[in-house]
Amino acid sequence: MIRSALFAGLTTVAFGYLYQLAGINLWIAGLIGAIAWAGATVMGSFTHTGLLPDFVGSLIVGVLAEVAAVNKRQPVTVFMVPAIISFVPGYLVYQSMVAFLKGQFNTGIRVGFTALFAAGALSLGLALASAVFRPLFRRSKEVSQRPS
Repeated sequence: MIRSALFAGLTTVAFGYLYQLAGINLWIAGLIGAIAWAGATVMGSFTHTGLLPDFVGSLIVGVLAEVAAVNKRQPVTVFMVPAIISFVPGYLVYQSMVAFLKGQFNTGIRVGFTALFAAGALSLGLALASAVFRPLFRRSKEVSQRPS
C-alpha cells in the first residue's frame, strides 16, 4: 500500500509539473494524491466493488484540496486536478473500446458502464467535498482573521 501511494504521489507530482505547478504547491498536490490513494486502497480492502474506493479517494482529494487552497490562498483546482489524475478510469475505457473492436459487445458495454460509474463516483466525491467542506473552511478562515 505504501509503495502504491508513493507512486500515486509521484504521478500527481508529474502531472502537476506538466500543468506548470511550481514550488511547494507541487509537493502539496503530490501529498494529497498519495494520501487519497492510500485512503482508497484501505477502503478497497473492505469492499469488492471499485466504486466506493473511488468515491472515498475523490472525497479525500476534494477535502484536502479545499484545505490547501484556503491555507495557500490558491484556487482549489491547483491542487485538485493533479491529485485526481491517478483515479481517472482510463484503462477501463481502453478495455471497453478494445472489446468493441473485437466484436465483444456485451463485454464492451459492461466495462464501459463500469468506467462511467467510476467517473460518476469521482465526480460525486469532488462535488460533495466542494459543496459541504468549502463553506466550512471558508467560514472558519474568515472567523480566525477577524480583528479582536
